[in-house]
Amino acid sequence: MKKIFITGGGGMLASEIERFYAGKGDQVQAPRHKELDVMDHAAMESALTGARPDYVFHTAALHVNACEDDPQLAHKLNTEASQKLGQICQSIGAALIYISSCGFFGDEKKFYSEADPVVLKTVYARSKYEGEVQARQACRKTYAIRPGWLFGGSIKHQKNFVYQRYLEAKAKPVIQSAGDKFGSPTYTQDLIVKIDEILTAGRPDLYHVTNTGGCSRAEYVQKIVASCRLKNKVEPVDSSHFPRKANVPDCEMLNNANLAALGLTPMPAWEVAIERYSRIMLKEIESSS
Repeated sequence: MKKIFITGGGGMLASEIERFYAGKGDQVQAPRHKELDVMDHAAMESALTGARPDYVFHTAALHVNACEDDPQLAHKLNTEASQKLGQICQSIGAALIYISSCGFFGDEKKFYSEADPVVLKTVYARSKYEGEVQARQACRKTYAIRPGWLFGGSIKHQKNFVYQRYLEAKAKPVIQSAGDKFGSPTYTQDLIVKIDEILTAGRPDLYHVTNTGGCSRAEYVQKIVASCRLKNKVEPVDSSHFPRKANVPDCEMLNNANLAALGLTPMPAWEVAIERYSRIMLKEIESSS
């Protein structure tokens, strides 16, 4: 039985990690922010020293738009707290799984590998990348995981992109979505299975971990609509139709080169993953109505 500790408990990915390891019979602790603030270093040290986990999954983070609003908080949460967490993990002998980001690259349409130089266009990207660097320096057993565009979880999760698009499709016949932003949709359920395979291999490193393939945001939404058995038209438009403070990269598609080097099989195609999740989500919608 392994001991698992998860920061950011209750979140979309944290909930999937908790479900996965609890289902395997492991001991899991996943405190929510109100129960344990990762920026309270003394409280974190006390909690982890007491729990003595084998693996610490660090999912807590300040996300893109909020980082633009408060760069100081972004640095404190995404960078400083990650560095301190790495130091604590090093001192107690725990492995740290740092959940990073796909948003570290530029606008060229290509699949970016772990070896590609970063292009940090947003406050979020800078704070998360520095957190990644600091965590890896602080803890020798750090697995830095860069997922793609995450989807999954319950319809109760505010950041459930698939469910939000379902609701949008129910409200209007034509959906507009960016045709000039590209990424690799990644199902939380597939992600944790692959992360567990990486941990079993026991080689701490930097890993891009996404479902296979990539698409535009509009193609992503079109697949969601079709998988939910809806007939809405999805109209690709320029991303300027959706103004935001953060100048996010045009392309966040990832090449999982280090997974291949480790000898692990690729994750399922993102289209297949969307179909699988949509069936689960529709059942949840039906049972909640």
